[in-house]
Amino acid sequence: MEPDQDEVLEVGKASGRGRRRAGWILALVVLTLIVLHASTDRSHQAVPSPTPSDLISTVPDGRTARAWPTAPGACGADTLLPIVSSAPPAEHTGIEVLLGGDRLRLVGFDSGEATTLPDAVVRPGEYAAVLASDPITAYATTGACDETAPYAMLRISVDHQVNVIRPLGPTESPLTDGNRVWIASFASDIDNPYATITPVAGGQRVRLPHGFYASAIVGDTIVGQMQPDPGISPTWLALVDARTGRLLAKLEQHVAPLAAGAGQVLWTSGCDDDTSPCMLRRRAIAGGETIGSPLPRPACCGVVSPDGTRIAFLIERAPTDSQFARHPLPSMDIAIMQLGTGRLDIVPGIELPAKSQPGLAFAGRGDWLVIALNAGSRTRLLAWRPGLRQPYETNAVPGPVHDPPTLVVTSH
Repeated sequence: MEPDQDEVLEVGKASGRGRRRAGWILALVVLTLIVLHASTDRSHQAVPSPTPSDLISTVPDGRTARAWPTAPGACGADTLLPIVSSAPPAEHTGIEVLLGGDRLRLVGFDSGEATTLPDAVVRPGEYAAVLASDPITAYATTGACDETAPYAMLRISVDHQVNVIRPLGPTESPLTDGNRVWIASFASDIDNPYATITPVAGGQRVRLPHGFYASAIVGDTIVGQMQPDPGISPTWLALVDARTGRLLAKLEQHVAPLAAGAGQVLWTSGCDDDTSPCMLRRRAIAGGETIGSPLPRPACCGVVSPDGTRIAFLIERAPTDSQFARHPLPSMDIAIMQLGTGRLDIVPGIELPAKSQPGLAFAGRGDWLVIALNAGSRTRLLAWRPGLRQPYETNAVPGPVHDPPTLVVTSH
Protein backbone atom coordinates (compact mmCIF):
# COMPACT_ATOMS: atom_id res chain seq x y z
CA MET A 1 0.00 0.00 0.00
CA GLU A 2 1.10 3.53 -0.59
CA PRO A 3 1.60 5.44 2.67
CA ASP A 4 -0.55 8.50 3.32
CA GLN A 5 -0.74 10.83 6.28
CA ASP A 6 -2.62 8.20 8.30
CA GLU A 7 -0.67 5.16 7.16
CA VAL A 8 3.05 5.81 7.54
CA LEU A 9 4.86 3.25 9.68
CA GLU A 10 8.33 2.91 11.15
CA VAL A 11 10.17 -0.37 11.51
CA GLY A 12 8.42 -2.40 14.16
CA LYS A 13 8.12 -5.94 15.39
CA ALA A 14 6.67 -8.32 12.84
CA SER A 15 5.07 -11.41 14.30
CA GLY A 16 2.98 -14.49 13.50
CA ARG A 17 0.19 -16.13 15.46
CA GLY A 18 0.50 -19.42 13.63
CA ARG A 19 4.06 -19.96 14.88
CA ARG A 20 3.49 -19.91 18.63
CA ARG A 21 4.64 -23.53 18.69
CA ALA A 22 8.18 -22.36 17.98
CA GLY A 23 8.15 -20.66 21.41
CA TRP A 24 10.91 -18.35 22.50
CA ILE A 25 13.25 -19.50 19.68
CA LEU A 26 11.26 -17.60 17.05
CA ALA A 27 11.84 -13.97 17.80
CA LEU A 28 9.06 -12.28 16.04
CA VAL A 29 5.61 -13.55 17.09
CA VAL A 30 2.03 -12.28 17.07
CA LEU A 31 1.17 -11.69 20.70
CA THR A 32 -2.06 -12.83 22.31
CA LEU A 33 -3.76 -10.56 24.77
CA ILE A 34 -5.12 -11.42 28.16
CA VAL A 35 -6.65 -10.73 31.71
CA LEU A 36 -7.34 -8.04 34.26
CA HIS A 37 -8.21 -4.36 34.01
CA ALA A 38 -5.28 -1.97 34.40
CA SER A 39 -4.84 0.65 37.04
CA THR A 40 -4.28 4.05 35.46
CA ASP A 41 -2.49 5.54 38.44
CA ARG A 42 1.08 6.73 37.90
CA SER A 43 3.64 4.44 39.43
CA HIS A 44 6.50 5.70 41.55
CA GLN A 45 10.07 5.72 40.23
CA ALA A 46 11.07 2.20 39.25
CA VAL A 47 13.40 0.33 41.59
CA PRO A 48 15.40 -2.86 41.10
CA SER A 49 13.52 -6.16 41.22
CA PRO A 50 13.50 -8.17 44.46
CA THR A 51 16.57 -10.23 45.13
CA PRO A 52 16.23 -13.98 44.54
CA SER A 53 14.83 -16.12 47.31
CA ASP A 54 16.87 -18.54 49.37
CA LEU A 55 18.09 -21.85 48.05
CA ILE A 56 14.92 -23.90 47.67
CA SER A 57 15.06 -26.01 44.51
CA THR A 58 17.14 -28.97 43.38
CA VAL A 59 18.83 -29.66 40.06
CA PRO A 60 19.08 -33.22 38.67
CA ASP A 61 22.49 -33.96 40.27
CA GLY A 62 21.11 -33.15 43.73
CA ARG A 63 22.62 -29.68 44.10
CA THR A 64 20.46 -26.81 45.28
CA ALA A 65 19.61 -23.90 43.00
CA ARG A 66 18.19 -20.46 43.66
CA ALA A 67 14.58 -20.00 42.67
CA TRP A 68 13.68 -17.00 40.58
CA PRO A 69 11.52 -14.37 42.28
CA THR A 70 7.96 -14.34 40.98
CA ALA A 71 4.88 -12.13 41.01
CA PRO A 72 1.26 -12.71 39.92
CA GLY A 73 0.93 -12.00 36.22
CA ALA A 74 -1.39 -12.35 33.26
CA CYS A 75 -3.92 -15.16 32.85
CA GLY A 76 -3.60 -16.16 36.50
CA ALA A 77 -0.03 -17.35 36.07
CA ASP A 78 3.05 -16.38 38.03
CA THR A 79 5.65 -14.29 36.20
CA LEU A 80 9.37 -14.89 36.64
CA LEU A 81 10.81 -11.47 37.40
CA PRO A 82 13.90 -9.99 35.76
CA ILE A 83 16.84 -9.12 38.00
CA VAL A 84 17.73 -5.49 37.29
CA SER A 85 20.23 -2.92 38.53
CA SER A 86 19.33 0.46 37.03
CA ALA A 87 19.37 4.20 37.63
CA PRO A 88 16.96 7.07 36.88
CA PRO A 89 17.67 8.92 33.61
CA ALA A 90 20.66 11.21 34.11
CA GLU A 91 20.47 12.86 30.68
CA HIS A 92 17.88 13.82 28.11
CA THR A 93 17.06 10.91 25.79
CA GLY A 94 14.04 12.30 23.92
CA ILE A 95 12.58 8.81 23.78
CA GLU A 96 8.83 8.27 23.52
CA VAL A 97 7.34 4.82 23.08
CA LEU A 98 4.00 3.24 22.33
CA LEU A 99 3.60 0.37 24.77
CA GLY A 100 1.29 -2.63 24.46
CA GLY A 101 -0.47 -4.32 27.32
CA ASP A 102 -3.93 -4.24 28.85
CA ARG A 103 -4.15 -0.75 27.41
CA LEU A 104 -2.23 1.08 24.69
CA ARG A 105 -0.12 3.85 26.20
CA LEU A 106 2.25 6.57 25.05
CA VAL A 107 5.15 6.87 27.49
CA GLY A 108 7.63 9.74 27.70
CA PHE A 109 10.82 8.14 28.95
CA ASP A 110 12.39 11.29 30.37
CA SER A 111 9.27 12.46 32.25
CA GLY A 112 7.99 9.02 33.15
CA GLU A 113 4.48 10.09 32.16
CA ALA A 114 2.21 7.48 30.58
CA THR A 115 -0.84 8.57 28.59
CA THR A 116 -3.54 5.96 28.04
CA LEU A 117 -4.98 6.20 24.55
CA PRO A 118 -8.75 6.84 24.55
CA ASP A 119 -9.69 3.52 23.05
CA ALA A 120 -12.76 1.41 23.51
CA VAL A 121 -11.56 -1.58 21.53
CA VAL A 122 -8.99 -3.05 23.93
CA ARG A 123 -11.55 -4.38 26.36
CA PRO A 124 -11.10 -5.54 29.97
CA GLY A 125 -9.57 -8.98 29.91
CA GLU A 126 -7.58 -8.33 26.72
CA TYR A 127 -4.07 -7.34 25.77
CA ALA A 128 -2.77 -5.27 22.87
CA ALA A 129 0.39 -6.25 20.99
CA VAL A 130 2.05 -3.38 19.14
CA LEU A 131 3.31 -4.25 15.67
CA ALA A 132 4.60 -1.02 14.18
CA SER A 133 4.40 2.72 14.63
CA ASP A 134 5.59 6.18 13.82
CA PRO A 135 4.35 9.45 15.35
CA ILE A 136 1.34 9.35 12.99
CA THR A 137 -0.06 5.84 12.82
CA ALA A 138 0.36 2.54 14.63
CA TYR A 139 -0.94 -0.96 14.15
CA ALA A 140 -1.68 -3.48 16.89
CA THR A 141 -3.58 -6.68 17.53
CA THR A 142 -5.85 -7.68 20.38
CA GLY A 143 -6.75 -11.02 21.89
CA ALA A 144 -7.59 -12.69 25.19
CA CYS A 145 -6.30 -15.42 27.50
CA ASP A 146 -8.69 -17.76 25.75
CA GLU A 147 -6.81 -18.38 22.52
CA THR A 148 -10.04 -19.30 20.77
CA ALA A 149 -11.36 -15.77 21.29
CA PRO A 150 -11.30 -13.53 18.20
CA TYR A 151 -8.43 -11.18 17.47
CA ALA A 152 -8.72 -7.72 15.96
CA MET A 153 -6.41 -5.58 13.86
CA LEU A 154 -6.21 -2.00 15.16
CA ARG A 155 -5.11 1.33 13.72
CA ILE A 156 -4.07 4.28 15.94
CA SER A 157 -4.46 7.54 14.02
CA VAL A 158 -2.64 10.86 14.21
CA ASP A 159 -5.11 12.10 16.87
CA HIS A 160 -4.53 8.89 18.87
CA GLN A 161 -7.95 7.42 18.15
CA VAL A 162 -8.02 3.63 18.05
CA ASN A 163 -10.20 1.83 15.50
CA VAL A 164 -10.69 -1.77 14.45
CA ILE A 165 -9.57 -2.35 10.84
CA ARG A 166 -10.73 -5.94 10.60
CA PRO A 167 -11.07 -9.12 12.65
CA LEU A 168 -8.35 -11.74 12.46
CA GLY A 169 -9.15 -15.41 11.95
CA PRO A 170 -7.58 -18.23 13.97
CA THR A 171 -4.94 -18.91 11.29
CA GLU A 172 -4.22 -15.26 10.41
CA SER A 173 -1.27 -13.13 11.46
CA PRO A 174 -0.22 -9.57 10.57
CA LEU A 175 3.24 -8.91 9.17
CA THR A 176 4.78 -5.46 8.68
CA ASP A 177 8.00 -4.15 7.21
CA GLY A 178 7.41 -0.76 8.81
CA ASN A 179 5.83 0.81 5.72
CA ARG A 180 3.12 -1.65 4.74
CA VAL A 181 1.07 -4.35 6.46
CA TRP A 182 0.02 -7.77 5.21
CA ILE A 183 -2.15 -10.53 6.62
CA ALA A 184 -0.55 -13.96 6.40
CA SER A 185 -2.99 -16.86 6.54
CA PHE A 186 -1.34 -20.11 7.53
CA ALA A 187 -2.12 -23.58 6.27
CA SER A 188 -4.78 -24.95 8.61
CA ASP A 189 -5.27 -28.59 7.65
CA ILE A 190 -4.87 -31.15 4.90
CA ASP A 191 -7.69 -29.52 2.94
CA ASN A 192 -5.96 -26.11 3.13
CA PRO A 193 -2.25 -26.97 2.74
CA TYR A 194 -1.08 -23.60 1.40
CA ALA A 195 -0.45 -20.37 3.30
CA THR A 196 -1.38 -17.07 1.68
CA ILE A 197 -0.51 -13.40 2.12
CA THR A 198 -2.70 -10.35 1.37
CA PRO A 199 -2.00 -6.59 1.67
CA VAL A 200 -4.15 -4.98 4.36
CA ALA A 201 -4.78 -1.99 2.08
CA GLY A 202 -6.28 -4.27 -0.53
CA GLY A 203 -4.79 -6.24 -3.35
CA GLN A 204 -4.24 -9.73 -4.68
CA ARG A 205 -4.07 -12.68 -2.31
CA VAL A 206 -0.90 -14.61 -3.09
CA ARG A 207 -0.46 -18.33 -2.43
CA LEU A 208 2.84 -19.24 -0.78
CA PRO A 209 4.91 -22.38 -1.42
CA HIS A 210 3.79 -25.66 0.11
CA GLY A 211 5.08 -26.05 3.64
CA PHE A 212 6.21 -22.42 3.99
CA TYR A 213 5.70 -20.65 7.35
CA ALA A 214 6.15 -16.88 7.26
CA SER A 215 7.77 -15.12 10.22
CA ALA A 216 8.73 -11.65 8.92
CA ILE A 217 8.60 -9.47 5.83
CA VAL A 218 11.21 -7.05 4.49
CA GLY A 219 10.07 -4.96 1.54
CA ASP A 220 8.35 -7.45 -0.76
CA THR A 221 10.29 -10.45 0.55
CA ILE A 222 8.88 -12.86 3.13
CA VAL A 223 11.28 -14.54 5.56
CA GLY A 224 10.21 -17.91 6.90
CA GLN A 225 10.85 -21.62 7.15
CA MET A 226 10.19 -24.39 4.66
CA GLN A 227 8.78 -27.70 5.87
CA PRO A 228 8.42 -29.83 2.74
CA ASP A 229 7.55 -32.93 4.77
CA PRO A 230 4.82 -32.30 7.40
CA GLY A 231 6.15 -35.21 9.41
CA ILE A 232 9.38 -33.38 10.33
CA SER A 233 10.36 -29.96 11.66
CA PRO A 234 10.95 -27.04 9.27
CA THR A 235 14.28 -27.68 7.57
CA TRP A 236 15.13 -24.58 5.51
CA LEU A 237 15.35 -20.87 6.22
CA ALA A 238 13.86 -19.46 3.02
CA LEU A 239 12.87 -16.25 1.22
CA VAL A 240 9.66 -15.90 -0.81
CA ASP A 241 8.41 -13.10 -3.08
CA ALA A 242 5.25 -11.62 -1.50
CA ARG A 243 4.01 -10.42 -4.92
CA THR A 244 4.18 -13.76 -6.72
CA GLY A 245 4.64 -16.47 -4.08
CA ARG A 246 7.81 -17.58 -5.83
CA LEU A 247 10.60 -19.15 -3.78
CA LEU A 248 13.59 -16.82 -4.05
CA ALA A 249 16.26 -18.57 -1.98
CA LYS A 250 16.98 -21.33 0.50
CA LEU A 251 19.58 -19.98 2.92
CA GLU A 252 20.47 -22.79 5.34
CA GLN A 253 19.01 -25.99 6.74
CA HIS A 254 17.90 -26.58 10.33
CA VAL A 255 18.02 -22.90 11.34
CA ALA A 256 15.42 -20.29 12.29
CA PRO A 257 15.49 -16.54 11.65
CA LEU A 258 16.97 -14.48 14.48
CA ALA A 259 15.85 -11.13 13.04
CA ALA A 260 14.95 -9.44 9.76
CA GLY A 261 14.86 -5.79 8.82
CA ALA A 262 16.69 -2.93 7.13
CA GLY A 263 17.15 -5.03 3.99
CA GLN A 264 18.74 -8.06 5.61
CA VAL A 265 18.01 -11.35 7.35
CA LEU A 266 20.01 -12.78 10.27
CA TRP A 267 20.17 -16.24 11.83
CA THR A 268 22.44 -18.39 13.98
CA SER A 269 24.06 -21.72 13.16
CA GLY A 270 26.25 -24.22 14.97
CA CYS A 271 25.22 -22.99 18.40
CA ASP A 272 23.76 -26.34 19.48
CA ASP A 273 26.52 -28.42 17.94
CA ASP A 274 29.71 -29.05 19.90
CA THR A 275 31.59 -29.74 16.68
CA SER A 276 30.77 -26.40 15.02
CA PRO A 277 31.41 -22.83 16.14
CA CYS A 278 28.40 -20.74 17.16
CA MET A 279 27.94 -18.05 14.50
CA LEU A 280 25.63 -15.15 13.77
CA ARG A 281 25.05 -15.11 10.02
CA ARG A 282 23.50 -12.37 7.88
CA ARG A 283 22.74 -11.81 4.26
CA ALA A 284 21.16 -9.01 2.28
CA ILE A 285 17.60 -9.82 1.25
CA ALA A 286 18.54 -8.89 -2.31
CA GLY A 287 21.31 -11.52 -2.34
CA GLY A 288 25.06 -11.58 -2.08
CA GLU A 289 27.60 -12.95 0.37
CA THR A 290 26.61 -14.49 3.70
CA ILE A 291 28.69 -12.88 6.46
CA GLY A 292 29.40 -14.64 9.75
CA SER A 293 30.35 -13.28 13.16
CA PRO A 294 31.28 -15.53 16.10
CA LEU A 295 28.99 -15.77 19.13
CA PRO A 296 30.13 -17.06 22.52
CA ARG A 297 26.80 -18.80 23.27
CA PRO A 298 23.38 -19.52 21.71
CA ALA A 299 21.16 -16.52 20.93
CA CYS A 300 17.60 -15.77 19.90
CA CYS A 301 14.88 -13.16 19.50
CA GLY A 302 16.54 -10.21 17.79
CA VAL A 303 15.62 -6.80 16.37
CA VAL A 304 17.55 -4.83 13.76
CA SER A 305 18.24 -1.11 14.12
CA PRO A 306 16.49 1.17 11.58
CA ASP A 307 19.83 1.94 9.87
CA GLY A 308 20.78 -1.74 9.69
CA THR A 309 24.09 -1.34 11.52
CA ARG A 310 23.18 -3.07 14.81
CA ILE A 311 21.18 -5.96 16.12
CA ALA A 312 19.92 -6.51 19.68
CA PHE A 313 19.10 -10.02 20.84
CA LEU A 314 19.03 -12.41 23.78
CA ILE A 315 22.07 -14.54 24.49
CA GLU A 316 22.64 -17.24 27.08
CA ARG A 317 24.47 -15.86 30.09
CA ALA A 318 27.80 -17.43 31.03
CA PRO A 319 27.15 -19.68 34.05
CA THR A 320 29.98 -18.08 36.02
CA ASP A 321 28.28 -14.67 35.65
CA SER A 322 24.83 -15.76 36.70
CA GLN A 323 23.21 -15.36 40.10
CA PHE A 324 21.62 -18.72 39.27
CA ALA A 325 24.74 -20.64 38.30
CA ARG A 326 23.28 -23.95 39.39
CA HIS A 327 19.86 -23.46 37.87
CA PRO A 328 18.89 -26.22 35.38
CA LEU A 329 18.30 -23.72 32.54
CA PRO A 330 20.68 -20.85 31.69
CA SER A 331 19.49 -17.32 32.26
CA MET A 332 19.72 -14.73 29.50
CA ASP A 333 21.55 -11.47 28.78
CA ILE A 334 20.57 -8.76 26.33
CA ALA A 335 23.31 -8.13 23.77
CA ILE A 336 23.98 -5.61 20.99
CA MET A 337 26.25 -6.43 18.07
CA GLN A 338 27.77 -3.85 15.74
CA LEU A 339 27.32 -5.64 12.43
CA GLY A 340 30.16 -3.87 10.66
CA THR A 341 32.78 -4.95 13.17
CA GLY A 342 31.23 -7.90 15.02
CA ARG A 343 31.73 -6.11 18.35
CA LEU A 344 29.43 -7.58 21.01
CA ASP A 345 28.24 -5.54 24.00
CA ILE A 346 26.24 -7.03 26.87
CA VAL A 347 23.68 -4.69 28.43
CA PRO A 348 24.87 -4.52 32.06
CA GLY A 349 22.61 -4.90 35.06
CA ILE A 350 19.90 -7.12 33.53
CA GLU A 351 19.53 -10.87 34.01
CA LEU A 352 16.47 -12.57 32.53
CA PRO A 353 15.05 -15.96 33.46
CA ALA A 354 15.31 -18.69 30.83
CA LYS A 355 12.75 -18.53 28.01
CA SER A 356 11.52 -15.08 28.96
CA GLN A 357 11.47 -12.45 26.24
CA PRO A 358 11.60 -8.66 26.66
CA GLY A 359 10.35 -6.06 24.24
CA LEU A 360 13.28 -4.53 22.35
CA ALA A 361 13.35 -1.50 20.03
CA PHE A 362 16.08 0.82 18.77
CA ALA A 363 15.61 4.57 18.82
CA GLY A 364 16.20 6.24 15.46
CA ARG A 365 19.16 8.27 16.73
CA GLY A 366 21.49 8.32 19.69
CA ASP A 367 22.37 4.58 19.83
CA TRP A 368 19.61 3.96 22.38
CA LEU A 369 18.13 0.51 22.87
CA VAL A 370 14.75 0.64 24.64
CA ILE A 371 13.77 -2.39 26.73
CA ALA A 372 10.36 -3.41 28.14
CA LEU A 373 10.36 -6.05 30.89
CA ASN A 374 7.38 -7.96 32.25
CA ALA A 375 7.28 -7.46 36.03
CA GLY A 376 3.93 -9.13 36.70
CA SER A 377 1.59 -6.28 37.60
CA ARG A 378 3.60 -3.67 35.69
CA THR A 379 5.94 -3.17 32.75
CA ARG A 380 9.41 -1.81 33.46
CA LEU A 381 10.94 0.48 30.82
CA LEU A 382 14.71 0.90 30.44
CA ALA A 383 17.09 2.46 27.93
CA TRP A 384 20.79 1.78 27.39
CA ARG A 385 23.55 2.72 24.98
CA PRO A 386 27.20 1.59 24.91
CA GLY A 387 29.26 3.45 27.48
CA LEU A 388 26.68 3.48 30.30
CA ARG A 389 27.56 1.47 33.40
CA GLN A 390 23.93 0.50 33.89
CA PRO A 391 20.68 1.14 32.05
CA TYR A 392 18.41 4.08 32.77
CA GLU A 393 14.94 3.22 34.04
CA THR A 394 11.84 5.39 34.00
CA ASN A 395 8.56 4.96 35.88
CA ALA A 396 7.03 1.51 35.53
CA VAL A 397 3.67 1.32 33.74
CA PRO A 398 0.96 -0.38 35.83
CA GLY A 399 -1.05 -3.31 34.53
CA PRO A 400 -0.22 -6.95 33.68
CA VAL A 401 1.13 -7.78 30.25
CA HIS A 402 1.33 -10.97 28.25
CA ASP A 403 4.87 -12.03 27.33
CA PRO A 404 6.63 -10.64 25.53
CA PRO A 405 5.75 -7.00 26.25
CA THR A 406 5.67 -5.04 23.00
CA LEU A 407 6.76 -1.52 22.21
CA VAL A 408 7.85 0.71 19.36
CA VAL A 409 9.75 3.97 19.52
CA THR A 410 7.48 6.75 18.20
CA SER A 411 9.88 9.68 18.50
CA HIS A 412 13.43 10.56 19.50
